[in-house]
Amino acid sequence: MISHRAKNGGCKLAAPGWNSATRLALEKLIRRGAGKRLPAVFDFDNTILHGDIHEATLGMLVRSGRLTPARLPDQFAPTFNSARGRIDLQSCADIVEYYNELLAPTMHGENDPSPKTTGYAWAIEVLGGLRLSEVVEATREVCELARSNKHDFITVTPGKTVLPVPRFYPEMVELLGELVRHEFDIWIISASNVWSVRWMVLNELNPRLHDCERGIAADHVIGAATLLADEKGRLYRDAVLVRENVGYAAMKAEAIGAFRLTSRLEYPLPAYSGKVACIFDAIGRQPYLCAGDGPSDHAMLAVSQHRLWIARLNQARAQHAPLKFAGATRKTGWMIQASSAARTARFSGRAISSRWLFSRPDFAAESSTPA
Repeated sequence: MISHRAKNGGCKLAAPGWNSATRLALEKLIRRGAGKRLPAVFDFDNTILHGDIHEATLGMLVRSGRLTPARLPDQFAPTFNSARGRIDLQSCADIVEYYNELLAPTMHGENDPSPKTTGYAWAIEVLGGLRLSEVVEATREVCELARSNKHDFITVTPGKTVLPVPRFYPEMVELLGELVRHEFDIWIISASNVWSVRWMVLNELNPRLHDCERGIAADHVIGAATLLADEKGRLYRDAVLVRENVGYAAMKAEAIGAFRLTSRLEYPLPAYSGKVACIFDAIGRQPYLCAGDGPSDHAMLAVSQHRLWIARLNQARAQHAPLKFAGATRKTGWMIQASSAARTARFSGRAISSRWLFSRPDFAAESSTPA
């Protein structure tokens, strides 16, 4: 049954950065699906916000000295040869630079369908041994930088490594607020560590969802994670613990202070096809809407009824990445929204379209609306 609120509440996306075709398409699909608890799945980094919260948290941990090469066993950061030459941790400026090299470590080049998986996994495992409270504190420090509006970048090693300060796209905050208000089932699936994403959702994103009686639930945030260990060495999985422990789900200081991260990665890793596995493990059905910005999101976009692509104008390859994918799969009904080429959290009204990518939902291709 559709609630009175969802049925009678109009949908209007008023933020200035939307291109007109995407704005109208999103308003239409929200009205069509209102009140049915249809699943809508969003990537986080560079989709809901400009920047990457895990990379920023990693940079803050490195900059503060809480995460240093001396903490890592020799075999954890092996020397390897990439297309750019010999890579070893000792010659890198810091852990962040070594991580960046791991984002494209093989010799396969564009033949590798999931090149960043190794780097994503390593960036989570490298946190092993830290207290969960240390990771959350580093995320909080990143958010304080964002709120101050004094810095656009985090300098990790002066003259060597810098990372953008993550900030929310106002348009995506508006869209999420409309989806919550119209009673969609919102999920966030990210390759960033789940604790940083969840902390930002609970403390930074949800308060921005104006006129919403509720926000995005803690257990609807799925991210990369390691097994957690308590003081007695007992192991826990985030996906289960977040449903069992109210204090942990709310990220209360006493609850998260009881755990350390191990270096044992949880699977599936929410990247590339792993995001599809996470969707069916957690939701068990086809999403009504998926939103993403990079090749790591292609697989989940492919299984969704409707697809919102955030095209980064400052990265030409990322902007055009879905062209080949959409043509090969013959998936139409993509909605395309450009983010500004400037190094800020802004959308651009510029329209992007092609034979397969165009800014309207594919209602004609639907056989039925999912229950």
